[in-house]
Amino acid sequence: MNPADLSALAAPLTPADCNLQDFAFMPLDVVRLRDSDLAVTAEADEFRCAVLLWCAAWHQVPAASLPDDDKVLAQYAGYGRVVKAWQKVRAGALRGWIKCADGRLYHPVVAEKANEAWMAKLRQRLKTECARIKKHNERHGTSIPFPDFDSWLSSGCPTGQPLFVPSDKPKVSQGQTRSVTGEKQSKGQGEGQGQLTTNPESGGSSDSTREDYDDDRLPPRPTLAGVDPSMRAVAIATLLTGAGVRKVTAFHPDVAVTWAQDERVTDVLLLDAVKRARESLGDEPFHVPYLKPIVVELLNPPPPKPAKPKADDWAWKRSNQGIDAKGRELGLFARGGETYPDFAARIQAAIDKRKEAA
Repeated sequence: MNPADLSALAAPLTPADCNLQDFAFMPLDVVRLRDSDLAVTAEADEFRCAVLLWCAAWHQVPAASLPDDDKVLAQYAGYGRVVKAWQKVRAGALRGWIKCADGRLYHPVVAEKANEAWMAKLRQRLKTECARIKKHNERHGTSIPFPDFDSWLSSGCPTGQPLFVPSDKPKVSQGQTRSVTGEKQSKGQGEGQGQLTTNPESGGSSDSTREDYDDDRLPPRPTLAGVDPSMRAVAIATLLTGAGVRKVTAFHPDVAVTWAQDERVTDVLLLDAVKRARESLGDEPFHVPYLKPIVVELLNPPPPKPAKPKADDWAWKRSNQGIDAKGRELGLFARGGETYPDFAARIQAAIDKRKEAA
C-alpha cells in the first residue's frame, strides 16, 4: 500500500509510545466477549487465534496493534512458519481489526482497554513526579507548582527535571554536578475484574532511590537564548518522532539534558544525524542511543587531514636513461666528459631553482 492510500485510513487507535509491556494482565470484558459475533460464529481455530492475537497486541508498541504481515501474524497465532494454514483462518481470526494510517492493524476493543491502562500508567507517573516536587518544596521552602495532567501530558510527560534552588543555597563547583535521571516508570497490571493496580515495587514516590543525592547540589536550570530546556526537549522529541526515531520522549537524558541544553544541537543538525542513520540502517528502526554518537560526531568533526607534501620525483635518477630523459625535459644535455651523477646533480639544481622561482 502506497503512502497516499495510508493517508486515507483512520488514525492509529493508541498513541505511538503506548507501551504496556510491564502489564502482565489484560482486562477482559466477559459480557462483551460472550455476546460478540466472534463467540457466536467463529470456528474453534479462528476463536483460538483471535484470543492469541489480542494477547500479542497487548504487548506490542503501540499497544493494541499488530503488523500487517502474514508471516508475523502466523507466528503470533500459533502457526509458526506455516503461513498457508494461518491464511485459512485469517479472516475469522482478524474479525474486528482495522488497518490504520501507520500501516498497522488495530482492534478497537483492545485499543479501548489499552488507552485506559496507558492513562492510568501516566497518571501514576505524574503522581510520582508531584511527590518529588512536594519533597523539594518542603526541603527548600520553594513553591514550585504541581503540573496538571493535561499540560504535563502535552509537554511530553517530563519527569526528573532539575528544580529551582534558591540562590542562598550552596553552589556547586565546576565538574561536580550530578545528572538527575527520570523517575522509574510506574508499573501496573489489571487482574480479577479488570481493575488496574499499581505495582508497589515501582509505583508511588521513589524517594528511596534518590537518597544518594541532594537537590542542594543542583544548579538553577539554565536557559538557551531565552528558551526553557524542557520546552526545547519537547520540540526535539516531536522532531525526532516525526523523523521516524523510535520511542523518543522529552525526558530521555540525551534529549532533556545533553541536547536540549546545547544550543549547537539545532533541528538541522538532528535531521542530518537521522539522515546518516538511515544511510546505514535503511528502513531498520532505531532509537536515541543509536543517534547519540552521530550527533557527537557532527558536533565535533575530526580535523581535516593535512595535505601530504608532494614527494620529490626522484625515479628518474634510477637509470642513465631516466637522467637523459629528465634532462631533455628541462632542455639540458650532458656536457663532454660529465658523468651521470654530475649530470643528475645539475638537473636537480635546475629543478630546485625553478621551484624557488615559482
